[in-house]
Amino acid sequence: MGALVSRALRPIKSFNIENRAHRVISKEKPQVAPSYPSTVEDLQRVQEAVPDIDKKLESKDSHLDERLKNVYVTSMGTPEDDITRKKQDENPNRPLPQDRNALQDFDFGFKEPERVPYGRTTLRQAIEYITSHQMNPEEATAAKIAYEYKLKESDVENILKHFKTYEVYVPETKDSKAVIAGPTTNRRKLMEQSVGKIEAKKDLNLDKQNVKTAS
Repeated sequence: MGALVSRALRPIKSFNIENRAHRVISKEKPQVAPSYPSTVEDLQRVQEAVPDIDKKLESKDSHLDERLKNVYVTSMGTPEDDITRKKQDENPNRPLPQDRNALQDFDFGFKEPERVPYGRTTLRQAIEYITSHQMNPEEATAAKIAYEYKLKESDVENILKHFKTYEVYVPETKDSKAVIAGPTTNRRKLMEQSVGKIEAKKDLNLDKQNVKTAS
């Protein structure tokens, strides 16, 4: 569509084009903006000192070329990367990491605190006593849990009232029976089981392919 429109408008655009071009060329050229007074004084001073400055700027100066051949830079110091690495090695307060292995995969997705203050609980501890209370509420009472984990009994009662743990049900397949993973099962164990099943399926597929090629 655009090509058709441009082709249709081309005769209109080229109509009387020579006369229009001469009309534009014959117009007076716009005046150049005046220079700053200090710039005018500098130009006048240079022209008085060197009248043929324009020719010198346009022509090539062989003496300057010879001088440029004698100019070179020699580095005598140590590279900046080596200096930074040396400072880091010498600073005992900021040692470089020596272990470049991958980070450990934690059970709950984050690192658990090594020390738990009184009145606080971790996710692992909460799952433990919530699960114990669900399995045997007469034995794992709020008073016993508060005494064992150093918590307020009122806080434990609220936790047991408002929070419950779920169970994961893995349905039965051709190769494995149904599995019920309780809340005490770690995420890592579940991942290991699933990865093992996937690898076993890959081995079976490879064996089937080998049998077909052999036959």
